[in-house]
Amino acid sequence: FEFQYAKKGLLVLTKWLPKDSESRLPKGPTHQVGIGAFILHPITGKMLVVQEKSGPASVHKLWKMPTGLTDPGENVEDASAREVKEETGLDATFDRIICIRQAHGGGTFAQSDMFIVCLVKLDSKYIDQLLLSNNNEDGDGDEGCNDIVLVPQEEEIADVAWMEIEDYANQDLWTKPPSPLYQEMNMCIKRVADEVKGDKSFRIVAGDDGASGDDRPNGVQDGNSDSIDDAPSSGLRSKLLPLGYRDGSLTL
Repeated sequence: FEFQYAKKGLLVLTKWLPKDSESRLPKGPTHQVGIGAFILHPITGKMLVVQEKSGPASVHKLWKMPTGLTDPGENVEDASAREVKEETGLDATFDRIICIRQAHGGGTFAQSDMFIVCLVKLDSKYIDQLLLSNNNEDGDGDEGCNDIVLVPQEEEIADVAWMEIEDYANQDLWTKPPSPLYQEMNMCIKRVADEVKGDKSFRIVAGDDGASGDDRPNGVQDGNSDSIDDAPSSGLRSKLLPLGYRDGSLTL
């Protein structure tokens, strides 16, 4: 017998009985799924970054977007919002998938790894808060960063901050020597940041009349919009759809 799969309360062993052919039994779980949450500050357009207390990134003092593994049975949308809340204390919602990076052999227990970079939108209450602050006092924009309270996760996160996207992309680990992989990933997030810079659900734009973050000039209301045709030019939207031929729904 060979070990195929194990978790708390369950151990699965398999044996292929025919001796004249190779086993066609399915392999055990092959992948772990992780997410990265890309969030923009509504006034400055800076991105939310964290420094970890331990792990590979901490050795390089790397500023990174909030990241983490999905829990069993957890959708990517829910995982992205959960990780942001856990690591920074902020409430946010999934907007779209920006890009996916696949790696092999480097995950937990040498599993393959799927890392999904998500554009995540701050809750509209933060935009409302900043609009109110701007109406009550004059500021240079950067002061607005202090109006959004950031709470580093005590167990894992050393610091949380807002960083210029260019500064994030030009960190030494990715540029000395150049990393074609991370250069391409960072180009993807820059492209999306440019696309949403005039969207009031993400940014307080010049001449904003104080409309709430629910006003979506692009016609998209949330990650489960009624029409995939409403999706922006970059990224993948999420829709929860009924199967139809039997009970239940799945995410597309």
